Amino acid sequence: MKESAALAGAVRASLDSYADLIEDVLPAVVTIESRRSLFGRPSGSIGTGFFYRQDGHVLTNSHVLPRGPESQVGVALSDGRRLNATIVGRDIWGDVAVLKVDGGPFPVVEIGDSQSLRLGEIVLAIGSPLNLRNSVSMGIVSGVDRTFPHPVDTANGSLNIPLRGMIQTDAAVNRGNSGGPLVTQDGRVVGITTAARGDASNLGFALAISGVMQRLSELEATGTVAWGFLGVSYQVIDPELERFEGSPFPYAAVIGKVFSDSTAHDAGLVARDVILAINDQMLTKTFILADGIDSVSVGEVVRFRVQRQGETLDLFAALRARPAVVDSAAV
Repeated sequence: MKESAALAGAVRASLDSYADLIEDVLPAVVTIESRRSLFGRPSGSIGTGFFYRQDGHVLTNSHVLPRGPESQVGVALSDGRRLNATIVGRDIWGDVAVLKVDGGPFPVVEIGDSQSLRLGEIVLAIGSPLNLRNSVSMGIVSGVDRTFPHPVDTANGSLNIPLRGMIQTDAAVNRGNSGGPLVTQDGRVVGITTAARGDASNLGFALAISGVMQRLSELEATGTVAWGFLGVSYQVIDPELERFEGSPFPYAAVIGKVFSDSTAHDAGLVARDVILAINDQMLTKTFILADGIDSVSVGEVVRFRVQRQGETLDLFAALRARPAVVDSAAV
C-alpha cells in the first residue's frame, strides 16, 4: 500500500508539472486564421503555429496556409489578441512555412533535439483542434523515422509526396492541430504536429524539428527550399525479404526509369542499374535512396556507386532541384 501511495504521489506530481509546463509554453503558441475567396464566397480555415523568434517569426505547416493572391492570414494569441501576419516563406515539399507578425518582443518556444527522442517518452500536442483553441493532449512517442504521404498541389495536379523522418505519437491530433508544437516533458519543442491517420485511432505524426531547423535559414532567406531531385523511379532490393532471398546485392535500389533533364540522366544512370551507395555511404534500411538525395545540397556533385551487368561503376553529377512538374513515383 505504501508503494502504491508513493507511486500515486509521484504521478500527481508529474501531472502538476505538466500544468506548469503548459503555462510556460502556451503564450508562444498561436492560432492561425486563414481567409480566402472561394468561387466568389469567403472561406476560412484554422491551424496552429508557434513563435520561435522574439521578433515575430512563426513556424507552422505549409498546408495550413491558403493559396491565392486574395488570401489573408492572421494569428490569434493565447491572450486573445489578433494580429495580421505575412508569409515569409513556404516549403511545399517539406510542409513547413514561416510567418511574420509585427510587434513584439513575443514569447518563444525552446527548440529541442528530435534526434535524441526515445520510444515511450511523454509528449504534449498543443493547438486548436476543431477550433478548440489552447487545447492540450498528452501521449508518448510511439515511433520515429516514420514516412507519411503528404498531398502537394503541383503544376501537374495534386500528388502524394512522402514526408520522411516523422515522429509518431498517440497524443490526440485533429484538424486544427496542424502546425502546432509537439513538446517534451522538459518544455522543448521536438516536432511540428502535422497529420493523423483518418483510418485509425491514436496515430498522429509530427515533423521532426531537427530536420526543419536544418533548412530554416534557407526558407527565411529565399522564401522557399530547394530540394534535390535524382529523377528516377526505383525498387528496393532487401535481402531480408523472401522474394529477394539469394540476391547477390546488399540493400540497394534498382532503377526502373530514368527521367530526362534530371540528375540521374546527367550522371549516365540507366534502367536496371543497381545503386549501392551515395557519396561512399552504403544504402541501408535506415539510409534509403531518398535519404541520400536529401543529405546533399542542390548544386553539389554526387557520387553514385552502381553495379551494371556485373561491373561496379562510380558515376558523378551535380544535384538538380526538384522541378515544379514531377512524377509522384520519382525521387
